[in-house]
Amino acid sequence: MLVPLLLLAAQGPVPYSTQADWESYKTGVTTGGAFADIDGDGFHDLVVANGNDILRQRVEVFLNDGAGGFPNSPSWQSADVDYHGHLSVGDVDQDGWPDVAVSVFLGAGGFGDLGKVKLYRNLGGALESAPSWQSADRFYSFSCDLGDADGDGDLDLAVAVGEAYYGAPAPNRVYYNVGGSLQTTPGWTSPSDHSMDVAWGDADGDGDLDLAFCTAKGPNRIYFQGPGGLAATAGWVSTDNSNQNGNTIAWRDIDGDGDQDLGVTDNDQLSGGLGRFKVYRSNAGSLATTPYWYDSGGMVSAIAFADLLLDGFHDVVGGIWWGGTRVYLNDAGSIPANQNWTSAKASVVEALFFADLDNKAQRTTDASLPLNGGRVYSFPVAPLQTVQGVRVDGVILPRSAWSADLEDGWLALDRTPASSLQVRYTWSEELDLGVTNWDQSIGNLVFHRRPRVDLTVTPTGPTTLSPGGTLTFDLALESTTNRSENPVVAIVAFVPAGGYRVLHAGRQALAPFQSRLVPYSFNVPGNLPPGYFGGYTLTAAVVEGGVAVEEDGFGFVIQ
Repeated sequence: MLVPLLLLAAQGPVPYSTQADWESYKTGVTTGGAFADIDGDGFHDLVVANGNDILRQRVEVFLNDGAGGFPNSPSWQSADVDYHGHLSVGDVDQDGWPDVAVSVFLGAGGFGDLGKVKLYRNLGGALESAPSWQSADRFYSFSCDLGDADGDGDLDLAVAVGEAYYGAPAPNRVYYNVGGSLQTTPGWTSPSDHSMDVAWGDADGDGDLDLAFCTAKGPNRIYFQGPGGLAATAGWVSTDNSNQNGNTIAWRDIDGDGDQDLGVTDNDQLSGGLGRFKVYRSNAGSLATTPYWYDSGGMVSAIAFADLLLDGFHDVVGGIWWGGTRVYLNDAGSIPANQNWTSAKASVVEALFFADLDNKAQRTTDASLPLNGGRVYSFPVAPLQTVQGVRVDGVILPRSAWSADLEDGWLALDRTPASSLQVRYTWSEELDLGVTNWDQSIGNLVFHRRPRVDLTVTPTGPTTLSPGGTLTFDLALESTTNRSENPVVAIVAFVPAGGYRVLHAGRQALAPFQSRLVPYSFNVPGNLPPGYFGGYTLTAAVVEGGVAVEEDGFGFVIQ
């Protein structure tokens, strides 16, 4: 083996191809979307809600094939059709299966006919064909979000209410969960506005969930939790644009200080919108009323966050109507003025979400979370793949005593820990990206993250050899992370008569974003026994826990 050649990248690239790795059928008007393990096989499936304000269509599930792929057409469809908006996934009845809440933007008559919100329960691995719960009251709703509104450890449903094109302002709503069932009438309402999205998050760091809304024809607002529950009036109001056209809102700690920052899209389709992705920064639980970062994009429609480079900082991912998807790489809390990556297809983006679809980079962690005096706790990473168990003050809690939001990475308890909180959860170091799209000429898209250490094997000499000859090839390794990597790399030759021979195994140290080219040569013995002539396969693999998580190879012949 020769001394490796080193090539260091000046800046790490975004670990997605600009071309999607999967695209669904093209006639859906898809708005809501999420990854969730609907059938309980351990792999995340794709759940989407179709319709928007264009066509009455169905809610759909595309089941994961166990290798991170999906069929072109849905594996399940709802029996009912509606003008569906966004959706939220969570275990409402705490039976261990994720349920799906969906906003209905417009009623069956279209504009002028009020919509609603509804819930499809997961009945042991499949969603019920028609929703068994829906709100008794009617309203326009483009988005909803499940979260623990009252500190009892189960999931309540917050609903963003508004239709800014023609409709009058209306109150937002929260439907409380009582004994595993949502009440059909709201237990909390806000003053009237045109809210387009809603997100639960601990805005002030006091251990409970506050409720944020982004509005059209108005500012962003947060309603804080207090001793008596959610406040009746907003305790925080953004001041940068009081006539914005907000489409999406999301919480995440962007600068790594432990406080939740707030991302919003301010679409410029309606008058007053600025056409900006923007992030409001929190300092010690106090959220600024003007954004510390923004970038213009026009009809910006979606914003989400994920640590794509594994450097401990969440990158910003944004979507635009007819503009596709963008990624802004977070440099220790500093977000660039211009995007680092843009998808090839200019899809009409509506929702962005993440999960490890092939489970090759999953990590299971047992962690003690620092106590905050409350009942809501953020995990060190987000999103999560699963939460397996919770122990409070040394007692393992039953499933009915806690809920979790896997996408946003928080845990809600029915009690306040006195001395300790331990959790077991699974997360991933390779997050794939899902994108919904309501342009009927383009389907929904999935971008698979490149492996943390990508490898390629290329022969550099003859691949038809005789005894005494030499097999030569190059092994190219490339890190796609902003941290040091030290993978185990094994090179194996599979013998024609069966079995294999390990040619080399060892660690290969890589600096952040480093590429390494390693030439190899192996001599073919001069005297080969019978069964060792014929076609071979050489495979190089990154091995974790005895399992090949990334591999490449080529064939050669000894004659």
